Amino acid sequence: MKKKLILISLLGGILSVIIYFFTQNNEITIVAIGDGLSSGMTSYGIEGYSFNDYLKEDYMTRHELGSYMEFASPNKTVKELIYEIKENEKIKTSQKEMELKQAISKADILTIAIGMDELANIKINRTIKEEFLHDMEELLSMIKMLNQYKVVVIGLYTWDKNDFLTIEKINASIRDIALTNGFEFLDINKIMMDKNYYLTIDSYYINYLGHKRIYEEMKKML
Repeated sequence: MKKKLILISLLGGILSVIIYFFTQNNEITIVAIGDGLSSGMTSYGIEGYSFNDYLKEDYMTRHELGSYMEFASPNKTVKELIYEIKENEKIKTSQKEMELKQAISKADILTIAIGMDELANIKINRTIKEEFLHDMEELLSMIKMLNQYKVVVIGLYTWDKNDFLTIEKINASIRDIALTNGFEFLDINKIMMDKNYYLTIDSYYINYLGHKRIYEEMKKML
């Protein structure tokens, strides 16, 4: 009798493992938030193929993409993004509508690219730098409370009024904030020095080659 009970228990355990194996959901939810860099904005005023699109395509090709949501728009500032999260605004996709906090919390991979629209065309002084970094700290702290999975923060790159060293110092601070929250930081300042990544000389928006390079660097982290 005891042997029979043991056998039944053993078979039940094996069956449970088999059921779990075939029913578990391995699909990935990707959420992208940020400004024009995140949305793939071009110097022609239209959105092109972004690093987020390359990332989405990668998981689609491998049949591992469950859903993709983008909450990014040109000229968005860090302060505006903080407000939108606090107000829990809604993301509208082709499939459904979802609250921003819920989308962030559901993301298996969350990409954040913000700051270029805010800082690229102004001369960054100490006050601007400190205010921007204070906002970034608040933003990433808020996201940390919502998401404990893979979060990738994209750094800034050098353009026009701000020299390489200035951006390097800001990126170092962003990196510290990201790592403190357990996030990944992707430094793109050096790789974006390549002139082939720009469509025109008077716009900091990069072309599809630049976005593909960012995606390739991000892929190494994932």
